[in-house]
Amino acid sequence: MQIQTAAERGLLRNRAFLALWSAQILSMTAANALTSALIVFVAEITKSNTSSSFLILLAIFPAVAFAIFAGVFVDRSDRRLVLITTNALRAAAVAVILVFGQDLLTAYLVNFLVAAVTVFFVPAEAATIPSIVRRSDLLVANSLFTFTFNGAFLLGFIILAPLLVAFAGFPALFATIVAMFVAAAFLCGTLPPSEPITAPLGVDVAGEAVGRSRRDIGEALRYLARSPRIAWSLVYIALTYTLIAVAGGLAPGYVREVLLLPERAFALLVAPAGIGVIAGLGVLNVATRRIGHSHVVGIGLVTIVGALAVLAAARPMAGLARRATVGGGLEGLPYFVGLVILTAFVFGAAYAFITVPSMTMIQEELPELIRGRVFGVLNALVSVFSLLPLVLVGPVADIWGVAPVFVGCAAVVTVVWILGRDVRKHRSASGDAASLG
Repeated sequence: MQIQTAAERGLLRNRAFLALWSAQILSMTAANALTSALIVFVAEITKSNTSSSFLILLAIFPAVAFAIFAGVFVDRSDRRLVLITTNALRAAAVAVILVFGQDLLTAYLVNFLVAAVTVFFVPAEAATIPSIVRRSDLLVANSLFTFTFNGAFLLGFIILAPLLVAFAGFPALFATIVAMFVAAAFLCGTLPPSEPITAPLGVDVAGEAVGRSRRDIGEALRYLARSPRIAWSLVYIALTYTLIAVAGGLAPGYVREVLLLPERAFALLVAPAGIGVIAGLGVLNVATRRIGHSHVVGIGLVTIVGALAVLAAARPMAGLARRATVGGGLEGLPYFVGLVILTAFVFGAAYAFITVPSMTMIQEELPELIRGRVFGVLNALVSVFSLLPLVLVGPVADIWGVAPVFVGCAAVVTVVWILGRDVRKHRSASGDAASLG
C-alpha cells in the first residue's frame, strides 16, 4: 500500500529520489550487517553486557562531540558531495578490519571510524529528502525510508551477516560491506548538486570559521526554542533511537540470561521488532488520517512503555516458572520466548508510530537554510540521550540483570509522554493535520 501510494504520487518516477533510496538500501544494509557481526563477535569473546554496551558507546561518542558542527558543515556544503564522501570513507573504514585482522581492538576501532563518518552522513541524507521530494509526498517518502531502514535492518542484521559469516566467514562479509558502501557512493553521485548557504564566512581563518559555526548553532537552538512542536519531535525521535541503542547493547545478554539461548539467537528479538516496524508503517497512513499525528505519537509512547514493562518482567516470570517446574526444567521456556517475540513486534510497531510522523513534521516546517543544522542537533540529541544510558546499562545489567534497565527506560518514556502531552495536543491556527505540537 505504501509503494502503491508513492507510485500514484509520482514518487517512484522521481530519479533523484530513487537514487537516494537505493543508496540508502545499500548503505543501511551494509551498516547493519557490520553492526550485527561486531556485536556477536564482541559478545562471544567477552560474554559481557558491559563490553557490548561499550561497542555501541563507541558508535555514539563521535556524534556527541561533532553532530551539531556536522549539521553546520552540511548546510554549508554540497550535500551530494557529502553523501558520496561519507559512503566512500565508510568503505575505507571497514577495509581496516580486512587489513589488520579480527580482534577486539580492531572491532572497536572500525566501529568508531564508521560512526565518526556517519555523523556527517545522517544530516546530509535527512536534509536532502525535502529538496528532491514534493511537500505533499514527504509522509510517503519518510514512510518508504523508514520501511527501508527497518527492511535493511532485517536484511543486514538477520540475513546477510549471519549467512555470510556461517558459510564464508567474516572476511567475506566485510568485503561485501565495502562493495556495498562503494556502490552507494556511486548512486549518490547521480543526485543533483545542492546549493550551500552563500552567506559570507568572513576571512578564511580557522578562528573566524569556528565563530561562524557557533553562531549558526546558536541560530538553530534559538529556532528550536521558538518552535516547541519541532523541538518535541526531535526529543521523540532521539528517545526512540536511544531505546534501540540500549536494546541492541542488551540483546545478546538478554537471550543468554533470560531465554537461556546462545548470543547469536538475539535475532529472536530484532527480527520481530523489524517486522513490527513494517507492520506499523502499513497502518500508519490510515491511523494518522483517522486520529491525527499527535494521537498516533502518544499511542506509540504508551505502547512502548507497556512493551518495556513486559520485557522487564520476563526474566523474573521465567525464573518463577522454572522453580515451579519439577527439577527446575525448561518446559515453560517456549511460552516466555513467544511472549518476548510478540513484545518485540509490538515495540517495533510503536517505534514506527513515533518516528515517521515526527520526522515528517520536522521536514515540512523547517526552512531550507537551517535544515542541516537542526538535523545536526537531532543527531547530537540522539547521542547525548544515549551516552549516559549506555555507560550505565551494561554494568547495571551485569550486576542486577536486565529488568532494572527496562524499568528505568519505561519510566523515562512515561515522563516524556507526560511532559510533552500539552504540546502534542496543540493545534496550529491553520489546522495543520500533520502537526505534532
